[in-house]
Amino acid sequence: MLLTELIPLVKELSHTDKLLLIHFLAAELLKESSIVPLDAQNKVASLGLYDSFEAAAVLAKALAEEKAATNG
Repeated sequence: MLLTELIPLVKELSHTDKLLLIHFLAAELLKESSIVPLDAQNKVASLGLYDSFEAAAVLAKALAEEKAATNG
């Protein structure tokens, strides 16, 4: 399949499926480069988006607390 045939199909994917595709492609590139991917068990999505948002919220809270401590 040519890339020009694949792009319209990718555009039809849901937001979540596009993110999973990016994750898959990054893992494939890492394997081809002989770099061990973080997901060593070769799972496409061991952590869901919920976990990512939760981690971002924890980081944002820590940054806000640090900023408040240095300003006040």
